[in-house]
Amino acid sequence: MKNKLLYFLLFLWTLTAGSQTIFYDQLDIKSGLPSSVVYDIFQDSKGFIWIATDEGLLKYNGFDLKSYSHPDLHSKAGSNIKQDDLGRIWYQTFDGFLFFIDGKDQMQTFTQKNNIGFVNFVITKEYLIKTTWDGIEVRNIKTLKISNEIKIPKIQTSFLEVYQDEIIFGNNRTQTISLKNWKRKTINNEAIKLAQKLLSFKHNNQLYFLAQEPNFNCKLYKFSNNSFQHIASIEIDKNIQNFEIIDNIIWLCTKKGVQAFTLNGQKLTFTSKLPADDISKVFKDINNIYWFTSLSKGIFIIKNFNTWELQLQNEKFNSISCNGDELFVSSSSGKIFELDSELNHKTYWKNEDFHPIYYLNFNIDTDFNFFSANGFYVIRKKDKKVTHFNSAVKQIIPFENNSFLTTGTGFVNSIYTKPIIDWKDNLLTNIRGKSIAFDRSNNQILVATNNGLLKIKDGKTQPVNYHNKTLFIKTLITDNQRIIALSNQGELFEIKGNVIGKINSNRPFTLLKKDLNETILVDKNTVFKLNNNKITKLFSVGKFLKIKDLLSLRNNYFVITEDKIIRVSKEKSIESTYQKPKIILENSSVNEKIQSIHNTKLKADENDIQINFNLLNFDFDSDYQLVYRINGALKNLNNTSKNIKLVSLAPEKYFIEIGIQDKNTSKIEFIHTISFEILPPFWKRTWFILITIFLVLTLVTIIYKWKIKQIKVKNEKAIEKLTLENNLKESRLQLIKSQMNPHFFFNAINNIQSYIFTNETKEASSYLSKFSKLTRKILEFSDVDSISLKDEIASLQLYLELQQMRFKDLKFEIKHDSILNLESIKIPTMLFQPYVENAILHGLSHSNKDKKLEIKFEWEASNLLIGTIYDNGIGRIKSAELNQLNTSKPKSFATKANLERIMLLNKDQYQIDVNYEDLYDEHSESQGTKVTIKIEL
Repeated sequence: MKNKLLYFLLFLWTLTAGSQTIFYDQLDIKSGLPSSVVYDIFQDSKGFIWIATDEGLLKYNGFDLKSYSHPDLHSKAGSNIKQDDLGRIWYQTFDGFLFFIDGKDQMQTFTQKNNIGFVNFVITKEYLIKTTWDGIEVRNIKTLKISNEIKIPKIQTSFLEVYQDEIIFGNNRTQTISLKNWKRKTINNEAIKLAQKLLSFKHNNQLYFLAQEPNFNCKLYKFSNNSFQHIASIEIDKNIQNFEIIDNIIWLCTKKGVQAFTLNGQKLTFTSKLPADDISKVFKDINNIYWFTSLSKGIFIIKNFNTWELQLQNEKFNSISCNGDELFVSSSSGKIFELDSELNHKTYWKNEDFHPIYYLNFNIDTDFNFFSANGFYVIRKKDKKVTHFNSAVKQIIPFENNSFLTTGTGFVNSIYTKPIIDWKDNLLTNIRGKSIAFDRSNNQILVATNNGLLKIKDGKTQPVNYHNKTLFIKTLITDNQRIIALSNQGELFEIKGNVIGKINSNRPFTLLKKDLNETILVDKNTVFKLNNNKITKLFSVGKFLKIKDLLSLRNNYFVITEDKIIRVSKEKSIESTYQKPKIILENSSVNEKIQSIHNTKLKADENDIQINFNLLNFDFDSDYQLVYRINGALKNLNNTSKNIKLVSLAPEKYFIEIGIQDKNTSKIEFIHTISFEILPPFWKRTWFILITIFLVLTLVTIIYKWKIKQIKVKNEKAIEKLTLENNLKESRLQLIKSQMNPHFFFNAINNIQSYIFTNETKEASSYLSKFSKLTRKILEFSDVDSISLKDEIASLQLYLELQQMRFKDLKFEIKHDSILNLESIKIPTMLFQPYVENAILHGLSHSNKDKKLEIKFEWEASNLLIGTIYDNGIGRIKSAELNQLNTSKPKSFATKANLERIMLLNKDQYQIDVNYEDLYDEHSESQGTKVTIKIEL
């Protein structure tokens, strides 16, 4: 295959001898290079192009350039770009210092001493090998720590290479060092010893040396078996700066361009068509594009050696036309150049006032050529007789026999060439015409004007709209049975009679041209063919050029840019085959902090995401659009974009696909996928919601049970209160009942009766009065829970007075001198009366001595009422004994009832304490009983 390619090149270059220069694109200061001085170029494993310039190291992705710096980079200029197995890019300054670009795309270095200067360094899988004034330094490629230092006093070397596990270096003296046992030996170098300049190059695992002699002639050697084997002798008359072997072709770089030779030394003459500049390196990338670095004009980029160009000094080009096999190109200096297919040229016509010629049409009539400059010109081909009209014609098209339609500023006219050249039929005025087309099948004329598209039919003019909107068209052409229109926005429309349709395209076009049987489209610098609404890419003329006009002629396309005429062969020979754009993911950031996000879960506030990538695309017109899809929604990216920014993302799972879309077919190929999840705030997460629901339900249950318990306690308290109240009422009734027991009433009535029988009416009346008052009080007390201390004392007074009438020897005394507010002190009803009754019934009634009873009320502290009941009766013990013997004696119900009542009162609002004390004399004889009742009010 390589031999066939070589023979084709030889044959092609023989045919093109004497033609113009090979067409190239250029990467220079105008297109972004910081310097026009370029020393080296390299393509890494990812596809990035690395460029060594006078201003330092650059990385190029097809769109923009990134420069690198380091505090220790004191001298930026350098060369020798290499890549190690770890992916690091190495760069050597002309001072001999090494720097590398690490995995984070940052320039790094290490401590270096005694650099010998700019001598090649070598990278192997294990070692980094460089020279110093002390000898050769070998470092571990991973750690960059010194593994071995080979001391070589007064070392002098112009080259350093590694071949088959041996370091080879030297100049007049050549030596090798084994990488296995580090032994050094000298080899025979007679073949290269006398070389004025010695250059080395590795190609296909072979090591080559180019030795240039004092007469500039060179000899190529291959190093094998520790000897230099002569390959070819090369005749050249210039000093060699560098050499490469690419596809078995030797490229020699000189200050006057490059020269190419076969491996047997035969010169390839096509290089005379290449730029004759100070070339420092020739390089071919993975797309088969050749890059020629220059020390004065940046980089020349050549896609196809079969594409030629012509530049004329101080000339800018406007339009192109043809007449048979002859080409005609107009310029801004008022000249028309005539060219052949080899781009040989001569001046066909020139305007004496140097007015630019902006429109040519030399192929629509056999006898006349038409063009526009400072007016409209018609030139008779036979004798170049010129007819000039003072009209600004923008376009002329065939109309009828010997007549043509024209449009321009202010008119649509027809012009006749026979029998004489003359204007006729002023069809339209007061318009600014841009383009015109004749729809013969529908007998109508379409005119593109500054106010929209117009139609002239049957002498009437009317606007032509699309979806009720004005169409602003800049170019109209006739294509078979239809009209193709190119809008100012670059859109394509198809017009058939009164029907207008849009031709789908994913790119805006800048130029529409009908040439012979081809309809040609241009998108800035790329040419396409339109066939049955299918758009096919033909070729591109370079990223930094813009096509102004073009035509198709036999086996070539001829393109004009502002300052170039370019011939592009229709044959696809040696055409570079571009790879698809390559998307390289670099990193991602979360809230502006570098962080990997693929297959991760992020917090709710980690919702500002940026995905950083790089796009490699050296196709000067890319057929691809950069796109990404997020959760199914497709979005376009600018092809110069380097990141995707996603701000304030809502909590959910995200699936992002990054890819490229073919502009011609709309087919999308996704290259990278990234998935991550932004978790909702913890209060929106399932576990939190479930826990919250559980806690709420638990809390509701607890509150419910607590409320139920409260209600139950409240109800119990209410029941207890009601029970207490009932019990109190019942105890009070029992007390009343005890006070109104039959025995007491019978005794009282008997006493009254005895007074009556004995005719003691006064005593009977008094007794009866007191008895009735006491009875009334008891009945009054039955309706209330508490009474004043004054009422209690009054009822006690009545009761004791009645008992005094029964027991004549009873003496009693009620004391309350220390208490002034008897009426304001409230105590439970009939609290003291049962104890007074007990004292009389069980204590005093059995006593034979004078009966004494004392009741005393007094304060202790601020809210403690103390009532003391003292009797001098027989005491509780003897009374109990008597009660057991005398079963017929009536029992007191008051004591028991009162005890129960006190227990109930103590549960409610009172704190009542009853204390009994038996009194004795010095002979242990009973002296009575003392009952102390304390009421905490």
